[in-house]
Amino acid sequence: MKDCVYLIGCRAVGKSSIGVALAKRLGYDFLDTDILIAEENNASVATIVAEQGWQGFRKHESEVLSGLRGRNHCVIATGGGAILHRQIWLQLKKQAQVVWLTADLEILCERLCMDLSSETLRPSLTGKDICQELDEVLTERSPLYRETADLVVDTGKLTVAEVVHSIEELIVNSEKNA
Repeated sequence: MKDCVYLIGCRAVGKSSIGVALAKRLGYDFLDTDILIAEENNASVATIVAEQGWQGFRKHESEVLSGLRGRNHCVIATGGGAILHRQIWLQLKKQAQVVWLTADLEILCERLCMDLSSETLRPSLTGKDICQELDEVLTERSPLYRETADLVVDTGKLTVAEVVHSIEELIVNSEKNA
């Protein structure tokens, strides 16, 4: 049985809040790769990106993801771009369920616009308007999310509790069918 759950998806889809609730429900530890990167570097994601660029951040992200191999009984929320580390995911999928959390572009834009800390916590990838950037990023990354995910849950119109329940049911059903 795979006893680790990775949550993938773009920014503002709810990976962290859903991850905390899912971990509590399953009795697992919760980890967030962006927090791990920030703690290891003693700097915020925004500071790391400002000082080292996205390439430097991706290097740290790759190291953190690689370091999570072999972890058990945990739910891990990943950064939106973590999906770009293709080789690492081949290994992580052997030990974990990967759940792609999705939501419509309009909902994601609304969430980001309402989040006052969004700009400081989530640096821009392109310098463009956040909704235009999200549209471009989703177009690029959706095939990677789809290819990597074992399960898909739309978080757009559900509460955190409803998403957690859906994930739990999907995991149970996928294990029965394995």
